[in-house]
Amino acid sequence: MSDSFKNKKLAAVIASTVALQAAGAMAYELEEVTVTATKRATSLQETPLAISAFDEDTLVENHVTNIFDLRGMAPSLQIRSNGDHGVPLIFIRGQGTIDQTEAGDGGVAFYTDGVFAARAQGATALMYDMERVEVLRGPQGTLFGRNSTAGAVSLITAKPENEFAGSISATLGERNRRELRFMLNTPINDQWAVRFAGVTDQQDGETEFAEGNPFAGEDEYGTKDLSSFRASSMFRPTDNLEWFLSYEYFANKGTGDVPSTDFEDRVNDATAPGSIDLETDTIRTRLDYTFANDMMLSYIGGFTDMSQSQLYGNQYQGDTRNTVSSGHSATSHEIQLKNSDDSRFRWTAGLYAFEEENDIRFDMLHGSWGFTPQDQEVTLSSFQQADRSTESRSAYVQGTLDLTDTWRATAGLRYTDDTRQDQGGRSIDCTYAHGPGPIEIDFANRDEIVADGGQGCYYRQINDMKDEWSNTTYLARLEKDINEDVMVFLSYATGWKSGVLQDGQDASPTNTNENPDIAGNSELVQQPEENSSLELGIKSTLLDNRMTLNANLFLMDYTDMQVTSAIINPETGESRLAKTNAGSATIQGLEFTMNYAVTENGILSVTGSVLDATYDEYDGQETNFNSDAGLNWNSCAIGPGAGTTCENDLWDFSGNTLPNAPELTLNISYKHDISLDNGAILTPRIRMTYQSETYLTYENRGDRPAGTYGPDDPGEKDFDVQEAYAKFDASLTYNSADDSWSAELYGNNLTNEGIKQELFIGGVETAYTWAPSREAGLRFAYRF
Repeated sequence: MSDSFKNKKLAAVIASTVALQAAGAMAYELEEVTVTATKRATSLQETPLAISAFDEDTLVENHVTNIFDLRGMAPSLQIRSNGDHGVPLIFIRGQGTIDQTEAGDGGVAFYTDGVFAARAQGATALMYDMERVEVLRGPQGTLFGRNSTAGAVSLITAKPENEFAGSISATLGERNRRELRFMLNTPINDQWAVRFAGVTDQQDGETEFAEGNPFAGEDEYGTKDLSSFRASSMFRPTDNLEWFLSYEYFANKGTGDVPSTDFEDRVNDATAPGSIDLETDTIRTRLDYTFANDMMLSYIGGFTDMSQSQLYGNQYQGDTRNTVSSGHSATSHEIQLKNSDDSRFRWTAGLYAFEEENDIRFDMLHGSWGFTPQDQEVTLSSFQQADRSTESRSAYVQGTLDLTDTWRATAGLRYTDDTRQDQGGRSIDCTYAHGPGPIEIDFANRDEIVADGGQGCYYRQINDMKDEWSNTTYLARLEKDINEDVMVFLSYATGWKSGVLQDGQDASPTNTNENPDIAGNSELVQQPEENSSLELGIKSTLLDNRMTLNANLFLMDYTDMQVTSAIINPETGESRLAKTNAGSATIQGLEFTMNYAVTENGILSVTGSVLDATYDEYDGQETNFNSDAGLNWNSCAIGPGAGTTCENDLWDFSGNTLPNAPELTLNISYKHDISLDNGAILTPRIRMTYQSETYLTYENRGDRPAGTYGPDDPGEKDFDVQEAYAKFDASLTYNSADDSWSAELYGNNLTNEGIKQELFIGGVETAYTWAPSREAGLRFAYRF
C-alpha cells in the first residue's frame, strides 16, 4: 500500500466532511458518547485518539457477551481463541501474541474499571451490566503503560445509582444455548447505593468425538459454560468524596475446543475429554477526593486471585495436555492527581505499582521425542513453574495546553521499571507415562539417565532466571479545531513491553536443581519490544449532529517485536514454544468509523480499516517445515546448514505479512425503529462483517505443493490462510410501549461462514478450530 494512496484516502475523508457540513438541517441527531480514555470524561468526538466506544445498548444489540463477540466491531481488531489454555488471543493492527502461558504478555492491555488484567485468562471476562467498552488503537504507553504497544481494551462496568431499578433477561438458542442475566440496583440512603448483577451462559459444543472414541459420552468439545457475579457499592458521603468498591466472581467450566478438518462436520478423535475448571475472584476499588479548586486525588486499586485446571486431548497433536494446577494472583495500586477540567493547562500525574505471582504444573503425555533411547511408547513432559513473578513500578505525567481557542498541544511521558523472576521452575521428563501425582526425581539430568539405561524421571531444564528492564515512553500531540464540529490531530507516541521469561538451559553439572545457573538461563530471556506510532486523525460531527465521521491514518514502526511460535520438530514431533524478537516491522494503514442517522428512526453504522503490516527484518524458526520443504515459501537467513536445511535453523521471513492482519475489514450495520399503533416499537437490524484473506502464520505459506509429505500428498490450497469472508447477522426486536419489556428474534452468522481460529499443520489435511456456526434464537428481557 503506497503512502500516496493512503494520503488520498484521508484527504477524501476530510473533503467529505466539508461537503457534508453544507447539507440541510434536520430535527433529529445522534446521542453523544462519553469516554475516559484520557483519564478524564470527554466526548468521543472531542477525544484526539484512535478509539471506538460501545455503550450497553450497542453491546446488547450486537450480542456481545465476551471479548470474542467484539470481532469486527472496532477497526483493526482481531480475536482468536486458544484451545489448550482456553483463552482469547487479541490483536490490534496485526500485533498481539499467541503466548498464552503464565509467562506471556499480550500487546493489547486489558482493563476493567481501570484495573489491569495481566493474564490472558482475565480477558475472558463476561461483558454484562456494562456502562461501555472502549477499544484504543496504537501504543498507549503514557497513561496506560504496561503491555499496550498495540492498544488497550477498557471495560467500564455500570455503577450503582440512587434509584431503584432492575432487569432480567433470558436467551434461548441453537445447540441448547441458555443465557440468563440479571441486575438489581438499590439505594441504601442518599449517600450510598449498591448494585448486583450476574450472568450464566451455556451452550453445547460443536466438535464431536470420532466414532468409537472412548470418551464419546463426555461433553463435546466447544461446550460453553461461563458464569459471573458482581456486587458493587458507590458511597458519596460528601459532595467532594466518592468511593467505589466491587467484588466479581468468574467461572469457566467449559471444555475448550479441538480442531477438525471440516467446518460443517466437526469431528476429532480426541485423546482425552475436554474439561476446564477456572475460577477468578477480583476486588476493584476507586476513591476520588475533589479539592476546593477542583483538583482531584484518586486511588485505583485491584486484587485478583485465579486458579485453573484443564484437561485437553487433540487428535492432531497426538498428545494429552493436563494443566494439573495453575494459580495467579495480582495486586495493583495507582495514585493519580489531576487538576480541573476547566483549566487552560490540564495535567494528570500518577504513580503505579503492580505485582503478580504465577505457578503452574502443565503435563503432556506424548509419544517419545527421542530424549532417551529407553523411552517407552508414551512418555511424560511436565512443566512446573513454582514461582514466576513480576514487579512493575512506573510514574507518569501528561498535560494539554490550550494554545488558542482552536489550537491545543499535549505532551506526556512515563517511566517504567519491570523485574521478572523464575524461582524453582523445572521441566521434568519421565521415560514412561507418569500420572498427575507427585513426581519423584530419579536422575539429575538427561545424561545421567541415558548412561544408566533404566526407567525414571529426570530434570530436563532448570529455569531459574531473573532480569530487569526500564524504559521511558512519551507522547506529543497537536490538535486543531477546524470549526466547532470538526477537529484534526497529529500525534507521535511510543510504546514498550518488557522482556518475557521462557524455559532455561538443559540440566547439567553446571545447571542443577540445587545450584541453578541463573546468569546463563537469564541470557535466554526474550528481550523487550518497542514501537512508535505517527497518527493523523479527524473527528467530525456533521449534518447538525446526524452524522459522526472519524478517520485516522497511522504509521507504526516496531523494533525487536516479540514473536512467539509453537515449534514442531519434523523428526521427533517435539512441541515447544519459541520466543524470539523480530528485527523490525512496519504497520501502516487507514481506519474509519461513521454513524449516520439516516432518518429519525434509522441509524447506519460503518467501520473499517485498510492495513499493511510487514516484517522488515525477521530471522526466525520455521514452525512446521524446518526442512527442504520450507524452501517452498521462504529462504534461509544465513545460508544452507550442515545436516540441516538452514544454518542454525534460521529462516528469513523479511517482507512477509504479519498474521492476523487482513488488508481490508469492513463492518456495516443498519437498524430502523418502526412505531406501532399501540405505542410499541419494532426494530429490524442487519449487520455485515467483511474481512479480506488473512495469514494465520508468519511464514505466509498459502498453498502447499503436492508431494510435500510424500508421493501420496495431493497438496492443499490456502492451508495457513483464512479466506476472505462476509458474515451476516440479523435481529428483530419488539419493545413494549412503556419500555418495560422486549422480545428479540436473532440469527448470527446467517450464511454459516467457516471462520478459522487456530490451525494444526502436520498431515495432508490441515485441521482448524472454528468460530461458532450459524445460530438462531430468542431473547426476552424485562426491566423495572
